[in-house]
Amino acid sequence: MKKLLPATALLIFLIFAGCRPDVSSGKQPPLIGISCSHPGDYSSTRMTYTESVIRAGGTPVLIPITTDSLVLADIINRLDGIILIGGVDIHPSYYNEEPIEQLGEVDSIRDIYDISLIRLAARRKLPMLGICRGEQLINVAFGGTLYQDIPTLHPDTTIRHNQEEPSSVPTHIVNLLPGSVIAQLTGKTELFTNTHHHQAVKQVAPGFQITAWATDSIPEAIESMDGRPIWGVQFHPEALTVAGDTIAARFFHFLVNKATEFRKSK
Repeated sequence: MKKLLPATALLIFLIFAGCRPDVSSGKQPPLIGISCSHPGDYSSTRMTYTESVIRAGGTPVLIPITTDSLVLADIINRLDGIILIGGVDIHPSYYNEEPIEQLGEVDSIRDIYDISLIRLAARRKLPMLGICRGEQLINVAFGGTLYQDIPTLHPDTTIRHNQEEPSSVPTHIVNLLPGSVIAQLTGKTELFTNTHHHQAVKQVAPGFQITAWATDSIPEAIESMDGRPIWGVQFHPEALTVAGDTIAARFFHFLVNKATEFRKSK
């Protein structure tokens, strides 16, 4: 007897074989694309991202690293939402700056890939969540700038933004803008979060606003102001979610709900 494919694997197979099942009944979970990192010659992402989407009721679909815009467009056209994950630094040429000595590792292929994903997803009005590098990419893609290195360029060094503790451990407070999406979805005025970065949003992109700050004034969240379903956070809710943080899990429930609405509107 032939072994049956698991439901999730079968669904992904059917989608990319061009035979997507009928989801008009709303019974199938929304498809959440997850960007990949580019270590060596393969595409990868941490299981904390995929597991967070699964726990929120979505089906994660990894988007392979490629600079072929037609392939990326074809994938984006099949998705209901997208998450842009963390990773290495963004080359400062994308926001019209020269590299400083403290700039970390960059990946030119991934920069092209990630910026393409953002523009394709935005064109389709796909619900989009950027996490860490993902938030920074969203800001840069729409015309904002970054601190290339927080300890070098930001005068207040009271917070260690690249924590030594595991990602499952929160280490600093983030204050939320009242009435913002992040405040509404968490039901909080402040969060206790993890932090693994040395770059951050400096000048926010036109059409966006900063909606959360660390106590040293470093931006920790941004969101679109013109109705586009685009949000970004500097911390890592996926790591906290898998560790059992129910507040962090709300970010993924929020995105999955928005993706479900998007799918039903098509």
